[in-house]
Amino acid sequence: MPEYPEHKLHAVMNHDWPDMKKGFPLSYFQACGRWFAALSGDDKVVAAMARAAFERGDEAEAKKAASALPPAPVCPLL
Repeated sequence: MPEYPEHKLHAVMNHDWPDMKKGFPLSYFQACGRWFAALSGDDKVVAAMARAAFERGDEAEAKKAASALPPAPVCPLL
């Protein structure tokens, strides 16, 4: 799994919301769910911080937070 913050941020944003309209295969959402479930409690706090930053429009801060997370599934649209 890659170390790229973009992949980690996508995994954070897609681990619990399988929106098939985004064009991701179901297997990607499932991989993100498994990845998130395996995170430590501290990592889940970091993931929540990354998600909050992204949702308020601060993509740079979201990527910065996500970069501290373990490697994530490769986002098929990047």
